[in-house]
Amino acid sequence: MRTSFFLLFVFFGLPVLGQNTSESRLNKFLQKKANKMELIGMQASFVTDTYIWQRNYGIKEYKNEDPVDSNTLFMIASCSKPVTALGILKLQEAGELGLDDPINNYLPFHVANPNFPDEVITIRMLLTHTSSIRDNWEILTPLYTLPEGGDSPLPLTKFLPEYLVEGGELYNREENFWKDKPESLFQYCNVGYALLGLIIEEITAKAFKEFIEEEIFVPLGMEQAYWFLADIPHRNIARPHEMPNKHTDFKEPKVLNHYGYPDYPDGQIRTTTADYSRFIQLFLNDGMVNGKQFLSKTSIDDFLKVQYPNKFKYQAIAWNYNEFDNWIYYLLMPRLPSHTGADPGVATVVSFDPENKIGAIIFTNSPPQGFINQKRFYQEVLKRLLKEAKRQVKKKTTM
Repeated sequence: MRTSFFLLFVFFGLPVLGQNTSESRLNKFLQKKANKMELIGMQASFVTDTYIWQRNYGIKEYKNEDPVDSNTLFMIASCSKPVTALGILKLQEAGELGLDDPINNYLPFHVANPNFPDEVITIRMLLTHTSSIRDNWEILTPLYTLPEGGDSPLPLTKFLPEYLVEGGELYNREENFWKDKPESLFQYCNVGYALLGLIIEEITAKAFKEFIEEEIFVPLGMEQAYWFLADIPHRNIARPHEMPNKHTDFKEPKVLNHYGYPDYPDGQIRTTTADYSRFIQLFLNDGMVNGKQFLSKTSIDDFLKVQYPNKFKYQAIAWNYNEFDNWIYYLLMPRLPSHTGADPGVATVVSFDPENKIGAIIFTNSPPQGFINQKRFYQEVLKRLLKEAKRQVKKKTTM
């Protein structure tokens, strides 16, 4: 089976746009790296302010020779967070909220860290992972619908008060909150982004998915982007895979069910690298979309600005300039606004350079195993995509 699996990488790296010699070499490079990483399927793009390049590798499901194509959806996990953040920035521009407003101004229940009940938690703190709310994985992991598959039946209005309000079935005073007061500690928090989703619902009186579709997906031309499995009108979706390694008791990739979770505004978008590239172009074009100002340059600049430079010197709104948290990595790579995504059977990464107007995106349905393969995925492939994007910009300026 391994032979035919690798042959699929060779024959199904299909172009979305025409390719020149340089892009042909890039395609061969990506095929080679995907083979070495033993990925099941992968999509990769580089993007400039005016150009999107996408290629597809491998198959959607192990032992099923249906190839990944340009319309295959990948679950992108936490790379969804910047989309949720954009929804908040759109509401700020509409005058519906302020980033330094207390979240309790907008919620139908009261949220406070029980260790600091009088300390205000703001929207900006949720956006920058400084709210002191904690992801309690003993509670969150069992809420994934992995065993049965499908979307989570728990709405935000049910899940969040149960998790954050004393007396709730999912409430744990010790494990759902940090013992540091709000804005004093940076700790990555998924539940904070779920709260942002609920704030959007409370302000707009619309379902979160409906607001994001109307205000972001449609205007940006993201025609293949969905929050829920039930809304996808086809089955061209890459299945997630758990991969064998020295710590597992299985030798072949495990095909997982398509799944969901109740804190979905922090992850769960299924889309393509080409569609996500349109989202990145918003930042490369100073907020312009199709010649119109979709988000003001002031808001774009604030989005990309480190929010607490004296405390947390790398965290912007959603994006982080230290996403890979390794000084050796940054000896070889530029420090750019970036995000990664990791969920069962899923690995994603996006990084972009607003000044040079370039970006790179990689989605896979089989997380790379081991240090060498992770280096290939998060560094070598990403670096090569950014290099080709820069070449494309240079070619455009010399035409």
